[in-house]
Amino acid sequence: MKKSIAFFTFSALSLAATMASAQSAGTWLGRVGATTIAPQVSSGDMTAPSFAGTKTDVSSASQVSGGVTYMYTDNISIDVPLALPFTHKLYGAGALAAAGQIGEVQALPMTVFFQYRFMEADSQFRPYVGIGATYAYFFNEKGGASLTAMTNPGGPTTTIKVDSKFTVTPQIGLTYAINDKLFVDVFYSKTMLQTRNTFSTGQTLDVTLDPASYGITIGTKF
Repeated sequence: MKKSIAFFTFSALSLAATMASAQSAGTWLGRVGATTIAPQVSSGDMTAPSFAGTKTDVSSASQVSGGVTYMYTDNISIDVPLALPFTHKLYGAGALAAAGQIGEVQALPMTVFFQYRFMEADSQFRPYVGIGATYAYFFNEKGGASLTAMTNPGGPTTTIKVDSKFTVTPQIGLTYAINDKLFVDVFYSKTMLQTRNTFSTGQTLDVTLDPASYGITIGTKF
């Protein structure tokens, strides 16, 4: 019996010591899962020549995602999210609502987060807050036939260029330790983003996107 108690005590202490290193200083964490980006669109009007109140809207998009985190201290971490490009559909709004989908664009937000993680390094639940420097990169813009019909009827296809921008991204999240190696991470962030769409017809349209991003991943210590 004494040997059993001693073995159990030794095993518990060993597990506690291992758990303590799960998110402690010097630890690297990797994760994979899925992220959704949901733009919170506030559209300006397209410049002349266009109908008054010609606006746009942008769809949400989901993608496989992940990331790498380095624990600088037990509570301070540096995090780099990773993802495949997100494809967002562009829709007409306001006076352009009848046009339906007018194009699409791919987006790749590149962010470095500085995070503060609450609780102890060996806590099963660890909420955190972060602030990130983001470069919102837009590419592969495509204009649709309905956009050409509205902006350049009978002429060449109207193309779109969406300006890429540097901005900031506040973040909140929570990790749950499954065991000493594996964890689940959920997060929510909101990027403060305004950009400009420039059309081949010479018209422009300013849009506030302010996208909300949320997702869930499963990760491991390495």
